[in-house]
Amino acid sequence: MPILNMNSENYRKYTQAERPVLVEFFAPWCVYCRRLAPSLEALAEEYQDTLVFGTVNIDDEPELAQSEEIEVVPTLLLYQNGQVLGSIVAPESKAQLAAFIEETLQNREREDSIVKHVYDMIVVGGGPGGYTAALYAARAGLDTVVLEKLSAGGQMALTEQIDNYPGFEEGIDGFSLGEKMKRGTERFGVETKLTEVLSLDLSGAVKKVQTSEGPLYTRTIVLATGAGPRELGVADEQELTGKGVNYCAACDGMFYKDKTVVIAGGGNTAAADALILSRICKKVILVHRRDTLKATKIYHVPLMNAENVEFRWDSEITELHHDGKVTGVRLRNVKTGEESALACEGVFVSIGRRPSTELVKGQLELTPEGYVVADESTRTNIPGVFAVGDVRTKALRQVVTAVADGAVAVHYAEEYLAGGV
Repeated sequence: MPILNMNSENYRKYTQAERPVLVEFFAPWCVYCRRLAPSLEALAEEYQDTLVFGTVNIDDEPELAQSEEIEVVPTLLLYQNGQVLGSIVAPESKAQLAAFIEETLQNREREDSIVKHVYDMIVVGGGPGGYTAALYAARAGLDTVVLEKLSAGGQMALTEQIDNYPGFEEGIDGFSLGEKMKRGTERFGVETKLTEVLSLDLSGAVKKVQTSEGPLYTRTIVLATGAGPRELGVADEQELTGKGVNYCAACDGMFYKDKTVVIAGGGNTAAADALILSRICKKVILVHRRDTLKATKIYHVPLMNAENVEFRWDSEITELHHDGKVTGVRLRNVKTGEESALACEGVFVSIGRRPSTELVKGQLELTPEGYVVADESTRTNIPGVFAVGDVRTKALRQVVTAVADGAVAVHYAEEYLAGGV
């Protein structure tokens, strides 16, 4: 079989196929590429029953070369089923290239020879959405495992007191609630593996999850990786989290009843938090880097009319004052550079959230902010892959909405496994 000249279209076709393909990224001005050509042609003849050989001219396909992170030519990548099995840069001889091919294909054969246990569902993330999905899946008879890198609960586990989750009349701390959710799934045979997920291959009917302890395989995946708050980035912020520094007004506002708090931010989240806290706190001081709110107009009038809400425009927090707990902040005017101290008993950081979607970039459709595009069905653009909780696009990110997502995801996962979409 002759060596194929590949463009973006047939490159995708061949690299996603079951038959392995060796692709050389080259440039016509590369002297070494020309020297390698005879060896490549000879190997294409020798391996014609085993491998497809192709070449990509990086001058003709610069975007493809960039997407594959080609920095040196010639670079050769060996693919199968959309996965890179191995790579080699500027092989020094035909023998070296042949050895690379043999070793890579043998490693693949050894991996394929291992009997694969294929789960019905793998849940990536052990927060409330993930454990609810696991509970519903196990009760429906699905072979299910939860992958969590640290402990049950996710971001919820960092919350000292949760008062807005039904069923706990005295409230409950987030860590304990996470452990209860985990134990609830164990009643129905769900295993939690404490392991780090390194990569996901979401293509095909059987999807691969590469973990720090080896590969796992599944027919469906529930992505429950959550989203973390964006931090101010000032000294002692992490140490003071839960000791005056907070990231959720709905969760933690009641701890500051009749007290003075500062909110950092000026978008919709900050404005909504300010309104919540204005009904609880003695005084709310909103600190924003601009001279007007970024929030939509609907928030402006009620905030301006709230007698206990003050604004510090054109300002940012540069320092947290504390004696083990927050006692105040230092502000800097971004226009004049003038600094001032401001006493308070709590700081709410409302400058946005950062979804944990690094594992699915380039596979799942994401919003410009990085959230997984998934509606109330929790279905993503890839069949058999579902997104629940804070990681997906949604209006309200709370424990109770994450739990609802988990139940919904299993409903549609069962439909998918039964031959639906």
